[in-house]
Amino acid sequence: MAGATKRLVKAAAVLATSAVVERAVRKAAADPRVRRKVAEVTQAVAKQARATGKALGKRAKEQVVEPARKQAGSKLKRLGKLVSG
Repeated sequence: MAGATKRLVKAAAVLATSAVVERAVRKAAADPRVRRKVAEVTQAVAKQARATGKALGKRAKEQVVEPARKQAGSKLKRLGKLVSG
């Protein structure tokens, strides 16, 4: 039964901690300075995410789209030669 007691104690500690954190977050959210700082951080994170997505898209284009387009173009060119005789 010792394992069950230990698990219950851990669960109670987690619940107590989450309640404390939740109260702290609510109190901080009431402060306009905190909300302003959160808005700044959110904006910076969004900007970084956009830049990362753009870089990944460019890399994917270079590695996937352009080679596929080149291969399709060469196949069309070869087909054109076959059709023209």
